[in-house]
Amino acid sequence: MKKNIPIPLYYQVKEDIINKIKDGIYSIEEKVPGENELQKIYNVSSITVRKALTDLVNEGYLYRIQGKGTYVAKPKINRLLNLMSFTDEMKEKGIEPSTKIIEIKTVVDEMISKKLRISEDREITMVKRLRLADDVPIALQTSYVPASILTSSDAAQLKQLNSLYAVLKEKGIEPHSAREVYNIAMMEDKATYSLFNKKKGTPAFYVKRMTYDREGILFEYAESILIWDRYSIEVDLESEY
Repeated sequence: MKKNIPIPLYYQVKEDIINKIKDGIYSIEEKVPGENELQKIYNVSSITVRKALTDLVNEGYLYRIQGKGTYVAKPKINRLLNLMSFTDEMKEKGIEPSTKIIEIKTVVDEMISKKLRISEDREITMVKRLRLADDVPIALQTSYVPASILTSSDAAQLKQLNSLYAVLKEKGIEPHSAREVYNIAMMEDKATYSLFNKKKGTPAFYVKRMTYDREGILFEYAESILIWDRYSIEVDLESEY
């Protein structure tokens, strides 16, 4: 470590570990050296090592198992805020996507009807899917579409096409714009966290999405749960001036 430069030692340690992960010196799921060993490797204090490791855990590079040690985490999926389908998004990143259909049914729901801006007695097709990346569950998505647009039998085509938007495209409906709201919360429902093989209290992104076609007609309301340690969110900002 270079102690005569204006860069904190913990940051130098952190960056070196990140580079070793990127270079494959530390492999995914591999246990990294313990705090005592890292102190010797970098000739720094325990406080410095602990700060570097804590930052790496918080940033998703590492994860801890109590009583066992610290391990290299699987890389996060950088979620660009766009209208690309899950299937296309994963394939673009070189990840093999798959979907497990949890439930398809027709419902009449006052709250969802208000979200979709339709009358309360209108039937709605609900599609609940578990989304997997390289066979690892990373998202649970529940989509609601007016039954006048998508029937339950239409939704059954998902078993072949794997993409709701691909099914809707065959009906002449394509997404043109959407609004998403992100919140972070702990998963408390056993039926939910068990789908991800996670524990109660695991943090996740809770996302609500309204999707519109080219005519500005709202055709989908969706609620998604994204596993926090597999996702990062990227937003491009531009000045109006």
